[in-house]
Amino acid sequence: MKFNTVIFYDIENLLKGYSFSQQMIANLSLEEILESIRKTEKLGQIAVQRAYANWSDSRLSVMRGEINELGIDPIQVFGFSREQKKNAADIQLAIDAIDLAHVRPSLEVFVIVSGDGGFAALAKKLHEYGKTVIGCAYRNATNKTFQAVCDDFVWITDPDEEEHQYRASFQTLTIKQSDGFDPRNSRLINQVKRTTSSSSEDIVVKTKEILNWYASDRFCQSDLARSGIYLSVIQQAISYIIPGLQPIQLGFARFIEYMQYVCQGSELCIARIPPSQVILALRSSVPKGSEVLPDLNSREIHSVDTYRSILASGSPIYRLPSPEDLYAISNWIVRNPVRQVDLGTAIEEIVTALSGEISSEIVKFTLFSFISAEMFIREPEGVHVSEQKLSFRDDIQSLETVIRILKTGVMQKINTILPSVNEEVLRQILPDAS
Repeated sequence: MKFNTVIFYDIENLLKGYSFSQQMIANLSLEEILESIRKTEKLGQIAVQRAYANWSDSRLSVMRGEINELGIDPIQVFGFSREQKKNAADIQLAIDAIDLAHVRPSLEVFVIVSGDGGFAALAKKLHEYGKTVIGCAYRNATNKTFQAVCDDFVWITDPDEEEHQYRASFQTLTIKQSDGFDPRNSRLINQVKRTTSSSSEDIVVKTKEILNWYASDRFCQSDLARSGIYLSVIQQAISYIIPGLQPIQLGFARFIEYMQYVCQGSELCIARIPPSQVILALRSSVPKGSEVLPDLNSREIHSVDTYRSILASGSPIYRLPSPEDLYAISNWIVRNPVRQVDLGTAIEEIVTALSGEISSEIVKFTLFSFISAEMFIREPEGVHVSEQKLSFRDDIQSLETVIRILKTGVMQKINTILPSVNEEVLRQILPDAS
């Protein structure tokens, strides 16, 4: 296979500007993005990878190890700054793309990891040179024109959107009929009784009753047949009729997944209208161009997947690696406690000390878990973790202590969602140190 592919990463776009959240930097994984890109059949071997950002910004130091491991060349762009000068990375990326198209004709596939509409013009120009252009971005942050002119588009998970969906799934709407209810829901709440039951079976039955109301109401029937009903409207009604509903208590990390389960075997389905609108629709008349999402089976609440979904979403963040990697990282940091170093430096020290056997991404996720469990003294207070200096606590002097502290934090996080924790399942994620 020819080395004919070049990938450009617009880091400013991936982080949505300068004021990115801890959740964003903690969960952003260029390795996962690269794996998503590799799945397209249009790619050959990767010849060039470049990532555009102000790499002198200390907050991005947590990404240094990952870009090195993936063979990505960091391109310094000073426009990515506190002044938020726009388009600096876009301009440099576009110049480099045109330059490579001229000087390296063997490069045939250009992948642009960004949702910025300014790249539509670049894609068209690359087409004039006979190049294939693949876009890659978040569904809810992609310019439609850029998407349309690309030969293919790869959707990647948006950490901020996951956080929003996670919180929305666990919050009860207290909006009254006069305070912004959708008119259809104003009729629904007068015909479908609220429930206070916490039984999973009762919750599912009541949810199906709500969906059946939409399917039987003559006005909603027309909406369902013509364009579908936005899932946010459905969630508004369900949150009011079933106060306190938490989909994770039924084994689903997101509300949309719960809806895919409840619609199973019915005339209704969940569909996505590109790039990011999700609707409830009739299977017999799904809007043209939309993607019908698959029905989902019931899920076991106390499972490794459910626990990991709870731990990786919201705050505090616990994205734990395999026990073997966790033990290796923990043993090293207990024996070599870091003192007054930034997160990026700590990641690099551990990766180097472990001879590169554990990726920087795994080390990053593990250290963020340690931070969530308050194993570090962080200075100064009140600023983003990537701007702080970290010192490992003096009172943590064994692997057993690390695991005990982690387990306490993990159980507290799970208990905010589920009434109990299955110790056997938890041990599969976080086994006791032997």
